[in-house]
Amino acid sequence: MDTYEAELIELIYTAALIPETWPEVIDRMARRMNARGGSLFTLSDGQLTWDAPASTRPIMEAYIAGGWAEKNPRLDGLISRAHPGFIQDSDVANGEYDSLPIVQDFLRPHDIVYTAATVISGAKGDLAVFSVDRGMKAGYFTPTDIGWLDHLRPHLSRSVSLTSRLKMRVAANTTAALQMIGIPAAVIQRGKGLLATNALFDDLIDTVFITRALGRISLADRRADKALQQALSTTSSDNPIVRSIPVTSSEGVVGVLHTVPACRQAMDLLGSDATLLVLAQPRENAGAAPEFLRWLYDLTATEAVIASKLSIGLNVNQIAQETSTSENTVRTHVKAILRKTGFSRQTDFLVSISSLSALKNQL
Repeated sequence: MDTYEAELIELIYTAALIPETWPEVIDRMARRMNARGGSLFTLSDGQLTWDAPASTRPIMEAYIAGGWAEKNPRLDGLISRAHPGFIQDSDVANGEYDSLPIVQDFLRPHDIVYTAATVISGAKGDLAVFSVDRGMKAGYFTPTDIGWLDHLRPHLSRSVSLTSRLKMRVAANTTAALQMIGIPAAVIQRGKGLLATNALFDDLIDTVFITRALGRISLADRRADKALQQALSTTSSDNPIVRSIPVTSSEGVVGVLHTVPACRQAMDLLGSDATLLVLAQPRENAGAAPEFLRWLYDLTATEAVIASKLSIGLNVNQIAQETSTSENTVRTHVKAILRKTGFSRQTDFLVSISSLSALKNQL
């Protein structure tokens, strides 16, 4: 065993505790194999996630966005073959490899011509798929190449098993704790999908939340979903900003969805790309502090005061009397509040505000 291989094996076990290390593991495997990159897919408790080094991450993002994961017979062949080692994908396609749509329309245009991959099965139906990808110039993987990859496979197997179980356990415990105080919650990985949900969150699937391929999540409320996708795409450990998104359904306001990025110790366990989704639901007779509303919706000081008074049930006339101003001025501020918060009706805004106070009281 040379120094390069010894350091790589050490890095593989590091990835069990620090999942952000997986892209570097795959990159080092690819460099030793004169490959352009590779990927790791894991399926655990019905949730599919993936990772890749910088060299092939854009390709993998296009792969997911294009829906190729759902129409990849190479993977089906790899799983059914159940080979306990790495194997070239052309060897599992029954002689029809070159004619596969995924090969002609996606892989070849991205110069992924030769792939060596392996499937690692867990005790509860979990799967991990490692692949190393070569371009046209690099040529086929030789028996020596496959032998070197097979030498790493036991280490990959042990490490990925530890990684998925630790991450899923932490995510499940987090959402379960929030369920105990009545809060629907989920943990999601940016660009990858759901990691864990609690039963309260699951009850809202198909009405409030929509699950997509590979565990991706969206909102039935299109306006709110646009804000959610933007929040998930821009949230990172370098930009740990909590965002609050009013969510409606055909029956009115559902609540406010808060996106909370993992940071500090949570980031070490869940990963820097993990985000906690927390749905705060309405509670009657709840008010919100002006300072909080001003920060949340970028309101002016006057708008925040009026919004706070609306949240405790005061009408325009009562607010005008309390603030020593005219009713027309109050109405002008109310219109500005609705415009900034994204609501068309004052009643929907008030239900949304009550959900914010509900979350504060529950926590």
